Amino acid sequence: MPRDFLAQTFLAAVFIAMAAAPGAEAQKDEIEAFRRGPPPATGPAEITLYSDTGLRGTSVTLTADQTKLSRVSFNDKARSVEVRGGVWLLCTDANLGGKCEYVDRTVRNLGEIGLSGNISSVQVTSYDRGPRSYDIALFANSNFRGPFLGFDEGEASLSQFRFNDTASSILITRGTWLVCENTDYRGNCEFLDASISDLGGIYLNDAISSFRRYDVRREGPWRRPVPLPGPSYPPSNGGAVGGLSGEQSVFFPAPTYRGARISNRDGAATRFCQDQGFSEAVYKAPGSVLSDVLCR
Repeated sequence: MPRDFLAQTFLAAVFIAMAAAPGAEAQKDEIEAFRRGPPPATGPAEITLYSDTGLRGTSVTLTADQTKLSRVSFNDKARSVEVRGGVWLLCTDANLGGKCEYVDRTVRNLGEIGLSGNISSVQVTSYDRGPRSYDIALFANSNFRGPFLGFDEGEASLSQFRFNDTASSILITRGTWLVCENTDYRGNCEFLDASISDLGGIYLNDAISSFRRYDVRREGPWRRPVPLPGPSYPPSNGGAVGGLSGEQSVFFPAPTYRGARISNRDGAATRFCQDQGFSEAVYKAPGSVLSDVLCR
């Protein structure tokens, strides 16, 4: 085969790949942005069923129970759903029979939960735990009612979601969490390893501004921080108490409490950092007492 023909074939393949790449990359970026995007607070119950994956194809929008999708000519057609509000129960048989799954967010491929092309009835329902549930959900009202936000990871500020100082109950599906009254996991914080229907019981009703996962194995058993004596963090001079400030962290070479060195027990470094107004300790040197602690 002539070398010129091979070169031309190679160049043609390169041009085709370059032309196709932007579209493929754009689609990939769109999917990634959708996956990582912040979930909206739920409003009135509304769900749209699509006949194809990826929220494509013909569709039907529902705002109330539909015990027989055949009535709207959509029986066994849905392959993706877009949840705009509420929590929905999707069932394989009419009248909410057969296999059912709770869905509280958009599902771009119902095959992930075994319901592709196999939904015959839907119902608006109260929040319950299901395979598509968020790891943690914050509700505006007690007893897991009213508008809510669902998350799989922590957030340093709820202001961006217009949900600051709004939560009155929290439903936890997976993990253990630290919920705090101030942004960046500061102020009064409480450790939660189970759902709580009334945040007033722990004095955090309408008073949560940030939350994060708490890894007991890495951070040690949760203990309420004991305030250290002296100036609170951050001091008026802009530096940390006894620490060296970096761009995003502060280094404490030899932390003390009431003039004495601190025992290097499990979780001691994290509790020290939280006492200083930080969220966690990212490093500590080995030894019997805390040293070279890096807080952020």
